[in-house]
Amino acid sequence: MAGHGRLEAILTPEQAGAAIAASRDGVRVVYKHSPVCDRSAAALDEVGAFLEGAGAGMPVHIVDVLSARPASQWIEAVTGVRHESPQALVFADERVVWHASHRAVTARALTEAVHAARQARTARGSNAD
Repeated sequence: MAGHGRLEAILTPEQAGAAIAASRDGVRVVYKHSPVCDRSAAALDEVGAFLEGAGAGMPVHIVDVLSARPASQWIEAVTGVRHESPQALVFADERVVWHASHRAVTARALTEAVHAARQARTARGSNAD
């Protein structure tokens, strides 16, 4: 995944739980990636573009759905969001507030989803991101 060094790998269900729990303090993105899927490669480029733009400085986590299958399955079980890959999930206050898969994973969609999640947190009086 050269060029996407700011992605924080989630390898275990415990790490997935910690990433979701951290969304109490600010919006988090979890990207589920398959290294053998062309659509995932394109979506990873979109996540990279998001990081270079509006997502600069925000935590974005990546789950390799093949090598970290238990973490991927745990996320599905806890959130109730059916697994697909590629898939992006935006978390705020330990809840999925937006998700998309396949070609809907774009830098623009992520930017809009994160912006909306931050606005909703501000409106509720949650901690600033």
